Amino acid sequence: MRFVMACVVLLYLSGVALADENIFNSSKAFKEQVVRLGDEALEVVKTPLDTEGHGLVGTLAVAGAVGLTYVFDNDIRTKLQANKSKGMDKATDIGNFVGDPFLHLGIAAAVYGGGIFADSPRWKETGEMLGEAAILADATTFVLKESIGRARPFVNGDKGNFRPGQFKSDYDSLPSMHTSSSFAMASVMAATSENMATKVLSYSAATFVGFSRIYQDKHWASDVVLSAAIGELCGRVVMATHDNKSKSAVSLAPLVSTNSAGLALLGRW
Repeated sequence: MRFVMACVVLLYLSGVALADENIFNSSKAFKEQVVRLGDEALEVVKTPLDTEGHGLVGTLAVAGAVGLTYVFDNDIRTKLQANKSKGMDKATDIGNFVGDPFLHLGIAAAVYGGGIFADSPRWKETGEMLGEAAILADATTFVLKESIGRARPFVNGDKGNFRPGQFKSDYDSLPSMHTSSSFAMASVMAATSENMATKVLSYSAATFVGFSRIYQDKHWASDVVLSAAIGELCGRVVMATHDNKSKSAVSLAPLVSTNSAGLALLGRW
């Protein structure tokens, strides 16, 4: 939280000190940001049901992957909980920190502010896109998790325990906000970078965040698979809205087995 507040202060000072229009010194820029975010939110809602593009096909593929993972949720949880280690405990603590949605907003603010200070339209827009993707992913995840009301694994180990619409902290497992926010950030970073190492690192970090949430018994594997898809969707919607016509050479495919669930990083070289 301190990091986020520091970034907000940085942005405010940037807006006061520099003449370039931004959301802190221009009501026009702020309104444009709000309108764009609203348009992106509508796209996030419409895209999964789009029959003209690939939206509906993607939705069915994600539903199938989540359903298949749900079948193995108990097996995956049992195997991970039975194979704990101090080293992995520390590593997943880092994974949880890296996946903190507040941290992501702070990073987006820092990139945006840095773009203003450096007079770099590219980094300023990258900060905007990171922030928009994170906000969309967080908002979508919040609405779904409170509506679905799935019990977290540590509650009673019952993957089919649901209490929809009750807004209870232990019944907001599906989806994972850490994971969806991480994949939203990764999607933007991968799409805006021409460096393959950056693309791979971005998705690898997001994937490890998802694994960390499963390992620490905060989420079921199927929660994480759905969350990754939500984050990727939000990232792609934001990129499309910003008229980035380049297609990322990286895509994701879910992998599920009786021992694990994950996401495969596919690329074209």
